[in-house]
Amino acid sequence: MNDQRSMVLAIDDTPVNLLALGAVLGNDIDLQVATSGMAGLALAAKSKPDLILLDVMMPEVDGYETYRRLRMDPLLQNIPVIFLTALSSGEDESAGLALGACDYIIKPIQVEIVRHRIRNLLERESLRKQVIRQRDELGRLNSELTQASLQLEATHQREIATGHNIQRSLLLGESPKGIDAACFDFFSDPSQGIDGDFYDIRRLHTHCFDVLVGDVMGKGVQAALIGAGIKTAYHQALADLLIARFAKGGLPTPADIINQLHRMLTPRLMNLDSFATLGLYRFDLEALTLSYVNAGHTPGLLVCSDQVQSLLGDNLPIGVLADEIYTEVRIDIGCNDSLLLFSDGITEACNASGEEFGQERLAALVAAWPKTGTCTCTCTCTDKLNTIRQALRSFTDARPATDDQTALIVELHANSVHT
Repeated sequence: MNDQRSMVLAIDDTPVNLLALGAVLGNDIDLQVATSGMAGLALAAKSKPDLILLDVMMPEVDGYETYRRLRMDPLLQNIPVIFLTALSSGEDESAGLALGACDYIIKPIQVEIVRHRIRNLLERESLRKQVIRQRDELGRLNSELTQASLQLEATHQREIATGHNIQRSLLLGESPKGIDAACFDFFSDPSQGIDGDFYDIRRLHTHCFDVLVGDVMGKGVQAALIGAGIKTAYHQALADLLIARFAKGGLPTPADIINQLHRMLTPRLMNLDSFATLGLYRFDLEALTLSYVNAGHTPGLLVCSDQVQSLLGDNLPIGVLADEIYTEVRIDIGCNDSLLLFSDGITEACNASGEEFGQERLAALVAAWPKTGTCTCTCTCTDKLNTIRQALRSFTDARPATDDQTALIVELHANSVHT
């Protein structure tokens, strides 16, 4: 038992019994006495004793009724009670214990037995209170931890929301102005609120523009930061190459730009144990050609009048091999063609059986798109991308994506293409 003296309340209408109890317990506990049930209830409410010794046979309010009233008071109902009585039958003892008493002591009191019983009960009560205090303290600490965790999560979500908005403004942005011969639309659904997918559409002159798409290894803030760095480096590489060619005239090729990016970024990406897939697509609407470099990115799908062509490439992502040399492919295109660019989060999305959505399923979906007319623009692009989103949602039963899902469509306008 702890060093703090316990308080025991004895309720007995016979003074001799109270004197006997005082002689037994006085050296071990602080003893309070009451000579009636009502006086005992009042004193218990005031002092909140650790234990109550309660005589059964008292006038007016007997011990059993006093006990019932103690149990009706929320502040007193957990105080342990020992009945004291001259009633020695088994039925009387059973009745007292059935009410919920901790023990039943028959008078006359046997000093040593009563002392040990009371000490044992007080030790158990002390341990019970200690457990309750520790439980309450754990509850308080857990509540504080929960509040701190909620505040941390709220802060994290605000940061993710801020990063999401920054990403939409800087890494994705809006469709460029001055490209009247094409319309564009995209969607990007990050798996963690912010991702490493990005694109850039750059008008080079009236009938020529580049589309850059990229996907950084990993997810979340780190991937988004690397994606922002790559996009900035792309702008710098394009500017440097344009300045270098200013005297000669002409534009740097997609291969020139990706190789310049490779020289700038691969050593840094290797130091970060990261890499990024890239695809750079140049539309020349005077020559009706599409030149592209695929650096490990998912192959784009070119939608022609009668077929869907997969634009394959055999180069590695940047950041993988220091001596990689990037080459480009040039193909002819039609003035009503469309190009779908997408991340592997779409083709690798799985259903409940573990089956991937796949390139073939996506190509079949694209092949079923309505053919581009002469007046369709952004709304048609949006509708086509929505068919992909709906197909993904249906295929995966709307389960949360495990990877970032991004798609961009470029749709040419027959009446605006320079021929």
